Amino acid sequence: MTKTWRLTRRKFLIGLGTLTGGVAVGLPLGLPYVRRQAFKFLAQGGIPAGSIGNDPLLWFQFTADNLLNIHMTKVEMGQGVHTALAQLAAEELEVPWDNVRVHQAGTLRGPVDSFGTAASASISGLYIPLRQLAANYRMMLSTAAAEHLETQVILENGVFTASNAKTITLEDTSKLSLEWQAPEEDAPLKSISQFKLIGQSMPRVDVVSKLTAQPMYSYDMRSSNSTTYYGAIARPPVAGAQIDRVNNTTTKAMSDIISLVIRDDFVGVVAKTREIAQDAIKSMNIDWTMPKLINDSDINALLTPTSDNAAELKRVGNSSSALNSEAVILSEYSTPMASNAPLEPQSSLAEMDEDGVMHVRTPTQFPSQTRSTVAKAIGIDENNVDVIPTHLGGGFGRRQRAESAVEAAILAIESGLPVHVGWTREDEFLFDRFRPPTKHRLKAVLNNKGQIDALEHRQSSGDVIFTEIPAIAASIAGSDFGATRGIDPVYTIPNLSLYAHRAKLPVDTSSWRGLGLLANTFANESFIDELAHLADEDPLQFRLDHLSGEFGNLLRTALERVADMAQWPGKTGDGVGMGIACCRDYGTVIAEIVQVKIVDNNILVPKVWAVMDAGLVVNPDGATNQVQGNIIWGLGSALKEAIHFENGKPSASNFGDYPLLRMDEAPDMEVTLLPSDRPPQGVGEPAIGPIPAALANAIFAATGKRIRKLPLTI
Repeated sequence: MTKTWRLTRRKFLIGLGTLTGGVAVGLPLGLPYVRRQAFKFLAQGGIPAGSIGNDPLLWFQFTADNLLNIHMTKVEMGQGVHTALAQLAAEELEVPWDNVRVHQAGTLRGPVDSFGTAASASISGLYIPLRQLAANYRMMLSTAAAEHLETQVILENGVFTASNAKTITLEDTSKLSLEWQAPEEDAPLKSISQFKLIGQSMPRVDVVSKLTAQPMYSYDMRSSNSTTYYGAIARPPVAGAQIDRVNNTTTKAMSDIISLVIRDDFVGVVAKTREIAQDAIKSMNIDWTMPKLINDSDINALLTPTSDNAAELKRVGNSSSALNSEAVILSEYSTPMASNAPLEPQSSLAEMDEDGVMHVRTPTQFPSQTRSTVAKAIGIDENNVDVIPTHLGGGFGRRQRAESAVEAAILAIESGLPVHVGWTREDEFLFDRFRPPTKHRLKAVLNNKGQIDALEHRQSSGDVIFTEIPAIAASIAGSDFGATRGIDPVYTIPNLSLYAHRAKLPVDTSSWRGLGLLANTFANESFIDELAHLADEDPLQFRLDHLSGEFGNLLRTALERVADMAQWPGKTGDGVGMGIACCRDYGTVIAEIVQVKIVDNNILVPKVWAVMDAGLVVNPDGATNQVQGNIIWGLGSALKEAIHFENGKPSASNFGDYPLLRMDEAPDMEVTLLPSDRPPQGVGEPAIGPIPAALANAIFAATGKRIRKLPLTI
């Protein structure tokens, strides 16, 4: 079977640290060059989807009634990935959709994912590998069926039919007593014209389970073999506090306390109920070593786009010379820290079996990494840790770490009991790993034809991806490719320079849906709108005039289509306006128009139009849902979401302090997915990028006021 190999971003950065040490020392100009090359490489493709192996028997199993059970490595967090991936497999295996069942694989059960679920890469990354695995299994089964029936067979709707009219199902074929071997050469894949499932809006595989309230989420997990006990952990009162001394005399006297666990900076309780465990933690007298209390002013002072330590990401032409003009246009933008705010606080169930295997049910996007972290925390071999992801009640990158899995595992191994740890909403906000705040400084010069002659974008952000990779790689690369996602404009500009400054913040920051896409697109597309206005050009036409190349043509089509849908430019002034914005996110292009109505300085959004070209779309309904979800979240982030720090604590402890967009505030949405003969591209995140800029541009069209700071207020 064909083995696909792809240099991963992680391996590239690790290799970068090894490779460039000598380069940087031996060649004074080597490091800036290497950093530009690193940005170019990392910006041209997302994080790969992970390997799937070459054993179809780990993935596929036929059972009674000719049902196909698929053991899925990717986790379901509402994005519909289980359904779309099942379509790929069932398509090549010729299985009726009603016969498809999906089960979540674990680190010791079924195939193992070498990466995880992130970066909108699940469908695009597995489109060919998973189909190929299924096609090879189809060939194996077809060969076995032909030998069994002693003639050539045709597979249709899960049944092999021979020329003599004899039949055998896929289930019965899979149970033939044979030594199953993969074909030496890959089986041919179906052509697009042969697709029956791919490209169709098939019903979600989890809809019945959700409608009947079956336990699929981590908060619902309970031991199947024993009584479930509940754990609670002592958590620092402010970010960065460390335990100094613990007095648990009162706690020991409480009834229904099963176990107290105190080690290093970990203090936990196991009790018969969650409420008792939480009360026990509250009863402890803990002295904390307090850090310097963090405030917004401390964080803002670290964001310096013009820092001499900024890494040069890209250089085209000579922007420095071109921008040395009295006609230079300068604008500054900023975005605040934001919470991931998953609707389900994280929780985990940990249970050690008689064979010494620790079983963990947890909402993680990265099962293999979670297994390693749990194994290290409790001091056992990774091969004795079985992490089985539950459905996620919100992921968004926050679930790349599952702290509750480690906490439950420690309490389970110390007590010898099945332990469930559930975070509170207050825990979720205080110990979030936030979207980092950003500052942007953009400069440009227009030529005598009103086109952009030069543009410079300097950005400063806390880390996004570099919190998870070796420090040496981060220092060599210079810029966090998660924080710079979307910074490269989609337009053809003869003189262009991009810079990124890594701000080392005193607050944990990490992935947030789209990573840096929202912040960078907000700055880029708002500034493009400003330039169009100064050039006295229509914002749509100004964008079209600066597009060229393959992706420029794709974006041109998307922009023209969305303009037709919205009847651009619509009515403007008197508190009503339309704004347009677009972006490219790896292989996906998307254009959006937002309509606003200003009433008593309140920003209302009656309608949003969106056009996306994401290559071949496996499940159109699922993709449309993702675009709509991004629009709603993007609007909420643009209008409401912000986290501030005061005296070491975030400004929100629950949703009363962190409002999200309400259903009655959601706009009417019209989404078009452009047909494409390109392979599938990312769908889960691109549509969030243009929304804040399109909204800000619409506000300008309605009021003449240019707002350069999120959240947007009149």
